[in-house]
Amino acid sequence: MTTSLRVRLLLLLITILAVSRVSGGQQTEISPISTTSLSLKILHDDTAIGTATGFVLEKNNKHYLVTNRHVVLACGQDLNPENVGGWICANKLAILHYQIVSQGMRWRWIAEDVLDARGKPRWLEHPDLHGKADLIALPLLHTENVQFHPVDLELRKTDIMVSPGDSVSIVGFPFGMAQDITLGLPIWKTGTVASDPDVNFSGRPMFLVDTTSRQGMSGSPVYAVRNGAYRSTTAQLRMTINGVATKFLGVYSEQNVNAELGGVWKADAVVALYDSLP
Repeated sequence: MTTSLRVRLLLLLITILAVSRVSGGQQTEISPISTTSLSLKILHDDTAIGTATGFVLEKNNKHYLVTNRHVVLACGQDLNPENVGGWICANKLAILHYQIVSQGMRWRWIAEDVLDARGKPRWLEHPDLHGKADLIALPLLHTENVQFHPVDLELRKTDIMVSPGDSVSIVGFPFGMAQDITLGLPIWKTGTVASDPDVNFSGRPMFLVDTTSRQGMSGSPVYAVRNGAYRSTTAQLRMTINGVATKFLGVYSEQNVNAELGGVWKADAVVALYDSLP
């Protein structure tokens, strides 16, 4: 067995152990979907001005953080008493990554600049819609020893029928909340599809979900997760075998809080962004 193969097998074992916990003699499995969502802090230098959610895509051995465009453009009131009435805007995102360290693995906040040395955006936008799409991909620079769990875009092809009234899962961090103070694992919020997914809402590649939106959910991946029997796109009844059926639907973006409606930028829009990445 080669050294590189041993290292890969060791990392695989560490990952398996990392996504399971033993309590009272029983092993509790953590959903692989939970490991893909990342908690974000929106920063101006070291000052937090908001929270959000993101996830990683991998291409050509590079890693990109995907979240909403409005996240990297966020601004907040400057609470510094020497700057009363001032406003500060995002220039960094802190990402809660799972990192390999000498003692094993741990969660650690790692900051990434959203602007370059000239103050220009580092993020990449949708190749056709540009600023009209609430989607960006931020190239990650500080990736040493980070254990990535990228979203698998092939999950968009899972043969699950998604229609108005069907349930979806928005997997993120409302108000920055996590499942456990020692684990950077997200909260699963349920929504129902509120517009026809095959129709572009307001002429944009998105559909609506009926859900109680909260700060911090922006940028959350959205899935259709089915246990037991479910409908295929050909209206056939299918059954999950040894697990669940999961379809990646897109990225959540708050739309109308008063109407309790959120938007989901469709998986195809995410793929278009992915295909444009270097």
